[in-house]
Amino acid sequence: MPNDLPPWPLCYYYFWKWRNNGTWEGLNKALVQRRRRKAKREASPSVGVIDSQSIKCSEWGVVPKGYDGYKKINGRKRHIIVDTLGLVLVVVVHAANQHDSPAARAVLTRLMNQGYERMSKILADSAYGKKLARWLKKSYGLILEVVKVSELAGFQTVPMRWKVERTFAWMNWSRRLSKDYECGVNSHESFVYLSNISRMLKHF
Repeated sequence: MPNDLPPWPLCYYYFWKWRNNGTWEGLNKALVQRRRRKAKREASPSVGVIDSQSIKCSEWGVVPKGYDGYKKINGRKRHIIVDTLGLVLVVVVHAANQHDSPAARAVLTRLMNQGYERMSKILADSAYGKKLARWLKKSYGLILEVVKVSELAGFQTVPMRWKVERTFAWMNWSRRLSKDYECGVNSHESFVYLSNISRMLKHF
């Protein structure tokens, strides 16, 4: 621990407590709203962008984890939804062998449970299929808009979706998120919120 922080048992106690009672999620949401107002946007976003990132686990025997055959990574996935500024709205960490489309239901459910009442559209890539789009429309009245890279001519940034990729790059700057160092997925999710909180505080 850095010398300017209290003893590690005290830091861990409050980290654990605020992880379990939802303080990190609540603080993240409050700062997202404040950051959006500063950018002359509505406090609650109307468009979200969803994607996942497979990462290696540093611990042996950590569960849940699995093998992502497409990315050839044995570990977990960080599944996030960001707004059009690239700010993390919600995160769910799960085993890397879970396909994005069915796993996205947990992410989208958490988003709606946090009270983003203006949300009307979610942008996604081709990994998220029509079945998810029907479920999302029926469950929450949201539109899932899939942007396919194959429909673009030559090399282009995918409209809006590049913002979630940029957020993953920002997260990789946080040493604690360079791998999955956590035994439990809840702790990893908390560090994603902490990374987002730290980044937002630099703009106030």
